[in-house]
Amino acid sequence: MPAKKEQRRIIGGCFVQLSGLLDLGRLACALERAQLPIFMSKHGEKVRLSVQNDLFMGVPIFYYFEAEKGGEFLSYKNSGENEEVQLVESTSVPSYIYSPIIHVLKLPRILEHKKDFHQKFLAAEVADLPSLVKLATYKMLYEEPPLPLYSFKNGTSWIIGSFARLDDYEEASLFFYARIKEEPSAGFVKYSPTNLADTGFSKRADEHGFYYVKVIKLAEKHPLVEF
Repeated sequence: MPAKKEQRRIIGGCFVQLSGLLDLGRLACALERAQLPIFMSKHGEKVRLSVQNDLFMGVPIFYYFEAEKGGEFLSYKNSGENEEVQLVESTSVPSYIYSPIIHVLKLPRILEHKKDFHQKFLAAEVADLPSLVKLATYKMLYEEPPLPLYSFKNGTSWIIGSFARLDDYEEASLFFYARIKEEPSAGFVKYSPTNLADTGFSKRADEHGFYYVKVIKLAEKHPLVEF
């Protein structure tokens, strides 16, 4: 029998700031089979709302936004070209989908944000946006949600990319990315396998004949990506 893989201990947390509350709502709710829970903790005079969405070399990755006040749920709706997100106290409006907010009084010290990371994701540049979206949507063949695309400015150019594993282990993850000329103009990318020329940014996520991938804008360069 093959030897069991040694369990990796958590060695620290990585907290990545999002551009806005809308990006947090899109990450937690849009295109997900089950909405991701949001962890709320006090951070100075504000509250930090975090979603844990990856793990790399013993480092859980949290994506967060800091707000003046919290709530019990995050409500999200994408209807036509309108996208809405709010922090609310109940799930009383059925036209929205909701992510539960978990009030955390104290995080383990080991999950405090690390400033320096000795190991980072290696980055692999792909030719164009259609190549990137094909990678992000491959899991849909197994009835799983598409991988999110993260966008941030790196120097004078904009980067958009996704974290994908080459096998079942986090050590084999890579950041696949494409360079784009300007900031993404919408929160989704639409993609048609029958006509790659139609691939592009979209405010909608409901047009027939297209696959959709959500775009999550970061406040700054991802600290775990090594170019």
